[in-house]
Amino acid sequence: MPDVGPISASRGLVRAGPLALLAALPALVSAVLLLFSLNGRFLPHGDHAILQLSVRQVGREPVLLGSYSRFGFYHPGPLAAYLLAVPYRLLGGAYESLSIGALLINAASLAGIAAVLRRRLGRATALWGMTVLAVTLRTLEPGLLRDSWNPLLPVLPFLLLVLLGWTALRGDAWALPLAVLPASLAVQSHVGYLAPVAAVAGVVCIGLFLRVRRLGPRAAVRCPGARRRVAALLASAGVATLLWTPPIIQQLTGEPGNVGQILLYLRGGESHSSLAIGLRSILDEFARLPSYVLGVDPPDNPVLPHGWPVWAGATGLASFAGAVALAAWRRRPDLLWLSALTVAVAGAGVAAVARIEGLRYLYITRWAAAVGVLAWVTVGAAALSELYPWLRRAAERRPRLQRAPGAITAGLTLLAVVTTGILTVSTARSDTPHTDQRGHLSRLVEAVDTDLRNTGMVRADGTTETVRVDFADRGDLIGVFFDGWGVALGLIDNGVDVQVSPHWELAFGRRFVERAYEARYVATISYADGSPPQPEPGQRLLAVSGPYQVYAGPVPTSPTTGQP
Repeated sequence: MPDVGPISASRGLVRAGPLALLAALPALVSAVLLLFSLNGRFLPHGDHAILQLSVRQVGREPVLLGSYSRFGFYHPGPLAAYLLAVPYRLLGGAYESLSIGALLINAASLAGIAAVLRRRLGRATALWGMTVLAVTLRTLEPGLLRDSWNPLLPVLPFLLLVLLGWTALRGDAWALPLAVLPASLAVQSHVGYLAPVAAVAGVVCIGLFLRVRRLGPRAAVRCPGARRRVAALLASAGVATLLWTPPIIQQLTGEPGNVGQILLYLRGGESHSSLAIGLRSILDEFARLPSYVLGVDPPDNPVLPHGWPVWAGATGLASFAGAVALAAWRRRPDLLWLSALTVAVAGAGVAAVARIEGLRYLYITRWAAAVGVLAWVTVGAAALSELYPWLRRAAERRPRLQRAPGAITAGLTLLAVVTTGILTVSTARSDTPHTDQRGHLSRLVEAVDTDLRNTGMVRADGTTETVRVDFADRGDLIGVFFDGWGVALGLIDNGVDVQVSPHWELAFGRRFVERAYEARYVATISYADGSPPQPEPGQRLLAVSGPYQVYAGPVPTSPTTGQP
C-alpha cells in the first residue's frame, strides 16, 4: 500500500469524527458528571492514595519514578502522574480529579481506537469494533474507565498502541510518534506491560524491515513518502527521549538505580504459575463476547484463569483462525498484520501469566483483554469484507437486495449505539474504585484534626507538630493499612505534618518516614471489631465510623528508657 500523506490522513480522521465521539461517550459523560459534582467525598485509599501523593508532588519536587511495587522496586516511570497532574492542578487538588483524568485518558483512547478502525477498515467494521469494545468493557470491572490505578489505567491506551502500530505498518508514518505516548504510559505505569509492548514493537519492526527489503534499500529511500517516514522515526525517537528522561535521570543518579532493581527481580523472581495456566487465561479473552451474547454471567473469581466457559473460548479461537485463513486466501495484508499483532499480544499474555510470582490476580494482565477485542474485530472485518461485495453482486440479479448493504450498516450502527449507551449508563452509575464513598475515612480524618487542635498540637502559625499515623495489623491479607493510607492522605491534604513507620517507605517515599521518630503524637487506625492491638495508656478513642476506628494521643514511651 502506498504511503499515505498527512493531508489524506487528516481527511480520514475527520470522517471518523462522529464515530470517535460516540466511542468516547461513556468516558466523557462520566467525566462531566464528576466535574459538576465535586464534593470532596472521594477520599482515595490504598494505592490510589499513594498515587495522589505522587501527583501532588509534581511541580513541587522531582518525580522520577512510577508507583511502588510490592516486589521491592518502583514501576519504570512517572508519566501517569504527570498526565494526571493536569486535571489535579486545574481542579484545585480535588480528590475526583484523578478519576476525571483517567476518564479523559480513556476517552482519548476510545476515540483514537474508533478513528483508526474507521480509517483502515471502513465504517461498518469500525461500528462492529465499537460494539466488541463496549461489550468487552462491560465484562471487566464496572469502574475501569474511571480507575487511575497504575495496572488498569493503560488498558485502553495499550489497545490504541496496537492499532497505531498496525496502521503505521500499513503506511501511516504519522502513527509512529503517536504510538510512543501510549507505549510509554503503559510500560512506565506497570512493568507488566513490558512484554506485550515489546511484542507489538517487534511485529512493527519486522513489518517495516520487510517493507524496506521488498522495495530494496535504494528504492525505499527514493520512493514517495520516504522523507515523511524518516521524519516520523526521528520524531518517535525525540518523543521517547523526552518521555523517558525522568527514569533515565533516576537510573544515572539514584542509589540504587531503579532499572537495575527491576532487572534483578526479573532475573531472580520465582514463578508460581505455568504455561498451561497462561494458555487457559488467554483462552478466556476469546470467550468474553460469545459468553456475553448468550447471557453467561462473568465468573466470580479474582485470580487467573478467570474461568469463562471453555466452549466459548474454543468458539472464539476457531472464529479467529477462520478469519485469518480467509484473509490469507483473499490476500488481505491489513487483516494479516492485524492478526499477527493479535497473536503476538496473545503470546506475550501466555508468557506473562506463566511468569507471575505469587497469587495470579486478574489486574496483573488485565491488558490481555485487548486480545479478545483484536480477535473479534478481525473476525468481523473478514466477514464484512466478504458480505458486502457478495450483496452488491447479488443485487445485480435481484434488485430487492440493493438496500441490503445499507440495512446492514444501519443495523451495525444501532448495535454500536445501544451497546455504547449501555456502557455509558453503567460507567456513570459505577462507583469510583477505592474511594471513601460513604465518608467513613473522612470522619476519622475530621476526628484527628479536631483532637490536634484541642490538645495544642497546632502552632500559632497554623502548622502542626509532627504526627505519626500507624495502621494496626491483625494479620489480614491486605489489612487496615490499605484503608488507613486514605486517612494519612486526608491529614496531609489538611496541612498536618504526617509521618508513617519506616516500614512503609517503599509506598510513601522517604519524605514521609524520615522523621517518624520525632513525633510526639500518634494516631492509630484499626478495625472497630475489638481485634488487637488496643489503645496504649494515655491514648483515647477518637471516633468509630463503619468498620474503622481511630485512637490517638502521646506516642507511647518505653518503660525502661522513657523514650518514644
